[in-house]
Amino acid sequence: MRDRGKTLEIRTSPHILSGYSVDSIMFNVVLALLPATAFAVFAFGLPGLLTLTMALASCVLTEHVICRATGKATTVGDWSVTITGLLYGLTLPPGLPLWLVAVGGLICVAVGTALFGGRGFYTVNPAVVGRAVLHAAIPVAMTSWLPGFAGGRFRSLPSSTLTWAVCEA
Repeated sequence: MRDRGKTLEIRTSPHILSGYSVDSIMFNVVLALLPATAFAVFAFGLPGLLTLTMALASCVLTEHVICRATGKATTVGDWSVTITGLLYGLTLPPGLPLWLVAVGGLICVAVGTALFGGRGFYTVNPAVVGRAVLHAAIPVAMTSWLPGFAGGRFRSLPSSTLTWAVCEA
């Protein structure tokens, strides 16, 4: 039988393959999120920095623990969970109690990513899943934002940040 050269392969996208790996594409997305992240820290100060740090750390740690618990190699190095953590942290109000930020990060990855089948298969962005669950559970705390560019934003923290209180009366 004669070789016909290139054949048409019908499959799911992407139809045109490039030399870029998933890791490099995800890293470029993280780089694209850095200006917005830096501005959020500048605008909201220390509460914004702590919220973003806790969101990122809780998402990455949850991803690592789930991968280890299921016997798979950790996927933290592909940067996708970093994007989830940054997007999740950027949608949260600064000054939200850090334990709630951590619980939401766990929900992002455990429910939003793992339950829907992992990277590339979820139907809803995992960061939105975590925020939506928190918003449904504690609507007052999720809609109470600190004023941006307030004086002393790098010198003090709201009292709710490090406590178990969900919102102040």
